Parts: sequence; structure tokens; C-alpha cells
Amino acid sequence: MKHPPSTTVGRKYWLAKVWTTPEAHIEKGEYCFSPADFDPRKLTIKDAREAGKAKTLFPPYGRLFGAQIWRMAHEAKLGDVIFLESANRHVHAWGTVTSTYQLRSVKKPSLDNLVRAGIHQIGVLWHEVTNGMDAFRIGKADNLLFREITDRKDLLPLLIKFIDSPLPTSNRQGDEDTPQDLEYREGGKILQTHLRTERDAKAAKLAKELARKRSKTGKISCEACQCVPEDDYCGLDLIEAHHRIPLSRGARETKPEDFAMLCPCCHRAVHKLITQGLDPVDSLIKIAQLNR
Repeated sequence: MKHPPSTTVGRKYWLAKVWTTPEAHIEKGEYCFSPADFDPRKLTIKDAREAGKAKTLFPPYGRLFGAQIWRMAHEAKLGDVIFLESANRHVHAWGTVTSTYQLRSVKKPSLDNLVRAGIHQIGVLWHEVTNGMDAFRIGKADNLLFREITDRKDLLPLLIKFIDSPLPTSNRQGDEDTPQDLEYREGGKILQTHLRTERDAKAAKLAKELARKRSKTGKISCEACQCVPEDDYCGLDLIEAHHRIPLSRGARETKPEDFAMLCPCCHRAVHKLITQGLDPVDSLIKIAQLNR
């Protein structure tokens, strides 16, 4: 299988197979695997394939695993998104890369201790998925441990639905992308593909209308900082309806009281804290306390 250099501009999206157990990756805040014991950092992808073939624990997949290790070391960057999946088509978690490739040393690289050690690793801030059972069919990619899916138009939109909060800015060359704005190099031009988490705009609109009716002035103030955007910005309605419980927690019926009314700055700050691992409810409380 060929692994041509990626031409993606901005954030990449990866699919990673569970190597030990989902909990082992999530609890440690990393993704790791050990199908072949070699250092890919100073190798070309061609050399990595040969090293994988020579060092693999699972013939005849050595060259394939060697290429995947190389991609983890050379192409996975901070801010990239990883979906954690298993052979039963279950999506266990999604996360953003927080530290680039590291190589652990193993004194006696037997099959058992390599599985436990996970010598090829990257840091990941994981968010568990509770409704990812039988999410997709792996098909021919079943033997792949770590592969890029940014250009998989049939698979990526499905997986993006598990992401509910804004992602941190990617450090790649290109603009500051989010899951909704991916860009690809196409003949010197930029093709922009929009992918959005499924949500009902009517629920947020109704919540804002009710908040306006409850207000004595007819204007909505930010629940966190108490500012009134309409007063500060020429009458513009900039208030945003924030899901108190992220949609990634699972499909459900949303009621108006499930939303918090936030100004854009507080809304972004709350989501930043959530992506850093703070509980969604505590994130809102913390921003409100900082503004007192």
C-alpha cells in the first residue's frame, strides 16, 4: 500500500485502532502502539517500510506498519484530531494531539512487553464517546493501526459528528481551521469543504427568544460576565446559545433551559476549558467566577 505525502493544508484527521484497551490510551492521555521496534525519526518513508518489515512482530504487515509509524512521527502535528476505534466498529473517543511523537525504549522487546509498553506514542487530549457503537465499517482498512482520513469524504463527515466543542487552532501552515473548515490543495486553488455537527437551530433560537422575554429590558446579558452585547456593539445581537451539556454526550431532546446565554468571548473561553479537560458545567462556573 502506498503512502504518498499528504497535501492537506491545516489540521489533519486520523483514525487510530485500539492497541491495548481504550481505557489505557484515554487514562494516560496518549495514543501508542508497537507493531515494530525501530526509530523512524531520521528515516525516509521508504526506509521506514524496510525497517518495519525487518522488525515487525506481525508478519506480513511489516512494511505497512513501518509506513504508519513513519507517518505518526513525521506528519501527526499539534492540533490534529484522532478518532480511537476498535475492530468492532466502535468509536471510543476523539481527541486533539497535545505532544508530538516520542519513542520509548524497551530493554527486551518481546511481544508481551511491547504490547504493554507502546513504544511509538503521541500525546492526546481525549474526549470519550458514549454513542459510538457500530459507527462505521472498517472494511479493507482493518489492518491499519494509524492512518490519515482527512480526504476520506465518505468517512470523515460521519466521525466529525462526534465532535461538539471548538478545536484549538492548528499549528500547520494555512489558516486557523476548525472541524467545519477543511482545506485541500487542488490544482493551485483551495477547495473548502464544510462539515457540521448535527444540531437543531430552532432549539437555540427558542432559548434566545425566551431569554429576551424574561429580560426587563428586552436585551440578553451574558450569563458569565453580565455584559450586554447589544449595548456595547451598536445594537448587534451577538449573544450565543451555549449547550450546557455537549452534544458529544449523546443524542437527546434539547430544552430551552439546556442553554446558557453567553457573549462570544465567554463562550469561546468555556469551550477552551472543556477541550483542556474541565467538566462542561465547571467550565461555565469558572468563567463566571473570574468575571465577578
